[in-house]
Amino acid sequence: MLLQNRNVILIYAISFIDLLAIGLTFPLLYPHIRSLGASHMVVGIFGSTYSGLQVLSGPVIGSWSDLKGRRFVAVITLAISCLCYFLIGLTSSLGFIFFLRIVLGFVKHTQTLCKAIIGDVLPREKHAEVFGRSAAISSLGFVVGPIIGGHLSELSHGFSYVCTLTAVLFIINIGFIYSIPDTSKNAKNKQNNSFTIKKFGNELLRAVAELMKIDWKVYWDAFFLRFLFGFSISIYFSNQAIYIQEKFDLSQRYIGYTISFLSIIGSLAGLMLGYITNRFYKNDFNCSKRLFHGFATICITFIGLYYAPNITIFVMFLIPFGISNTILRIVSMEVILSRSGNKDRGSLSGASNSVMSVARFISPITSGIIGDTVGENAVVLSAFAPALLGSLLCVKLMYKNHVIHSKSD
Repeated sequence: MLLQNRNVILIYAISFIDLLAIGLTFPLLYPHIRSLGASHMVVGIFGSTYSGLQVLSGPVIGSWSDLKGRRFVAVITLAISCLCYFLIGLTSSLGFIFFLRIVLGFVKHTQTLCKAIIGDVLPREKHAEVFGRSAAISSLGFVVGPIIGGHLSELSHGFSYVCTLTAVLFIINIGFIYSIPDTSKNAKNKQNNSFTIKKFGNELLRAVAELMKIDWKVYWDAFFLRFLFGFSISIYFSNQAIYIQEKFDLSQRYIGYTISFLSIIGSLAGLMLGYITNRFYKNDFNCSKRLFHGFATICITFIGLYYAPNITIFVMFLIPFGISNTILRIVSMEVILSRSGNKDRGSLSGASNSVMSVARFISPITSGIIGDTVGENAVVLSAFAPALLGSLLCVKLMYKNHVIHSKSD
């Protein structure tokens, strides 16, 4: 029991430090690239390439960890990530930074490996509890990280210091990873350790075949709503640091405060979601009202963020934005799973993640084109369009459900 508790604490620490490291650099990276002369389109390509590679490399890294062990793969990928971030802080070459981001897109899967480690070292009945706590604790890293990164970035050569600190945090995580026993290379894995491209391809084809069995006529609206949500939100998040900097001429310190504030609002909204549902949506069995209110609120907040005359008003609009973002992220998944059976729930969950990945892949390029052709200010307003479409679709679903209930009565 003591060893088990020790392993859980180490997993919490690894997850927290990982997102702390990402929180340090993520708000600063795109403004830094812009300062080196990159256009909005180039920044978008940076973001889309990384997101796309994360989707493609995730299954490969997972299978590699089945073969070689979680600890071995985690140490290798963390060491490569450490070197990449350190070099990003030293270079001013956009081409070299792009190459390093490609490498990071392939290897940076610490959170995924942590989830696999939880499955290895803990009994099944504790998985849900530890997954939830790990997500909550790690999210604190993205609250603290932007603040620390913002302060450091204002020093001379501040971005280099931030990247160096990020590299140091990865080294610390390597030490924590070594402290966890590697139990993933069990008998089952040893019997199936002949991982090949052909085997991976067969698994991929089998997954596609399972997806084809799902009755998409039942789920198209739910998946489309999740895509619209992901696309709209990703447009904002991929440009928030640049937008705040260019519109309000804020220093990186205050940009960090703003991003951290939004993260806090999102965390609090997640904790209060049960109360909100029980208090205001007791009869919203198909989630349509929650989805409509979420999309409608995001529409209003995007307009408010665009027309905000100063940073104070801007931050005020971030409060309903953060709450709606959290509600839509959870409820859009809930509406998919609520329609599913046990047999296809895993496929639906995977397909839902893929839809969000596609949204995260195309949104940086889309926002980059808009930023270069119309202006950075228009990027945030452009996120209004998919949110509005989501609102209209929710109205249609609410009307359809009303008609069905009226006929049944």
